[in-house]
Amino acid sequence: MSEQVNRANEVQPSAKPQLFVKSLTFNDGTSLNLTPNSIVVFTGANNSGKSQVLKDLERFPDEDLRSGTIVVKDCEYDYRGDIDEKVFFDRHFKITDDGYYYCDEANGGFSRSTLTNFWERKCLTSGLRFLFVKRLSTEFRLTAANALNRNDNPERHPIYKLNKSEALAQRVSDYFRQAFGTDLVVNRREMRTIPLHVGQAPDKTAYTIKNEDEYYEKVSALPRLDDQGDGMRSFASILLDTFTTEHSITLIDEPEAFLHPPQARLLGKMLAKSTAGERQLFISTHSEDFLQGIIDAENKDVTIIRIDRKGSINEMSILNSAGIKEFWENPLLRYSDILSGLFHEKVVVCESDYDCLFYHAVLDAMCESEDEIAPDILFTHCGGKTRIKDVVKALKAINVPVVAISDFDLINHKQNFKGVTDALRIDWDMALNADMKTIYDDMNSKVGAWESIKETGRAGFRGETFVAYSRVESVCKSAGLFVVPVGEMECFDKMVTKTKKEWVYEVIEKCDLVNSPDLQEARKFVKEIAEFR
Repeated sequence: MSEQVNRANEVQPSAKPQLFVKSLTFNDGTSLNLTPNSIVVFTGANNSGKSQVLKDLERFPDEDLRSGTIVVKDCEYDYRGDIDEKVFFDRHFKITDDGYYYCDEANGGFSRSTLTNFWERKCLTSGLRFLFVKRLSTEFRLTAANALNRNDNPERHPIYKLNKSEALAQRVSDYFRQAFGTDLVVNRREMRTIPLHVGQAPDKTAYTIKNEDEYYEKVSALPRLDDQGDGMRSFASILLDTFTTEHSITLIDEPEAFLHPPQARLLGKMLAKSTAGERQLFISTHSEDFLQGIIDAENKDVTIIRIDRKGSINEMSILNSAGIKEFWENPLLRYSDILSGLFHEKVVVCESDYDCLFYHAVLDAMCESEDEIAPDILFTHCGGKTRIKDVVKALKAINVPVVAISDFDLINHKQNFKGVTDALRIDWDMALNADMKTIYDDMNSKVGAWESIKETGRAGFRGETFVAYSRVESVCKSAGLFVVPVGEMECFDKMVTKTKKEWVYEVIEKCDLVNSPDLQEARKFVKEIAEFR
């Protein structure tokens, strides 16, 4: 018993201080709970608020700066350990003759009691938040991997850590080679700096301590990373931070900047696979390729958020790991450009790429004729009307505004038609069933009716059937389903008597898309789609 009492009275060693976001609340009221391993990726159209979220997260630990946040309205933190833990404290703080403690990240000096008081009050003022939160802006990344000056307190610098660990340096180089086909080599022999070089690294196994001078002569002859393009320098900076960081929260703004698509995808996969335990990543991106890399890693801690700005409110649509898994298991979604719909104001889903080509061309021609900028719309295809429902359902799950265009024969297959209307969240029984029964009863009573209606569209209906279809069409359009009113795309201009592919080329290359009377119905149709909200 006395031994247990003595152990209880012993001073337990303090734990390393760490700061994690426990929960977030955005200005639309949406809340998100997080773990210390969370990776949150913000997507959305231009000016939706992606970068602003990161700026808010950088400011929020300091209560004096919270009033200036825009998108993030509340943030609950998990403070772990003690700020005066010996190893952390000695590593970050230096005491001066005036008895105050200073660190590179903060403004001014602090007494030890003031620092512990800030930590206990959960308020990291005067720049102390930068001990735990780091934002990798595009500007910062262009210089972060420059040669390290040995006299600038280098111990916490990423390049210094590479200098101390051959295994770590090799790991970083391996990723760099995957991206650029060349090595990233630490030059440990420079006297004043520790530079990084790019190129074919000398074979280390061919050298011993007796001839290491020759090894470093070859390293020194390689081009320096400082002198390379923005892509290499930015990629290297993120690599270094990923494998060496001491921050528990990292914010990365557009990591794909300066990178080609394959490199952006590799970077996304690397970040999701290689992030050290108990570090949170908050990333804003405008790259489908980077996002594909993140998803490829199959990390259960990933959350994707699409931001849609409505005036002063930033509406958040959250796709958690289960939703991502369901989305990505569908080959149609995984191996198409549909994912890029996250970065557009609207997505128009067509049956084929030729449909996309025609409708997109008409829209562009109309906008150019009015000297207007074309709306931010992605036209994408799904390989046939039977797959429209899958794409629409996936995009609706993250609140991407979506329009589906289908030829008229969609409606004569109830299963396909209902699948699309269900995906668009139309209540079939309440809104469509009675009118569709009228249409089906009429059309199925006539031999060849469905075949002929594909050539005429809605004009082929008569009497009660026409009235019933008009109501169906109105309901469908209000939800985002636009059935080609003339039957099929080629019927917009019957003067061109060619099959779909050749019809599209003929019309786009030789017809006046803006003024041709034969395309008046097509222009009206496309205008409705563009104006759909």
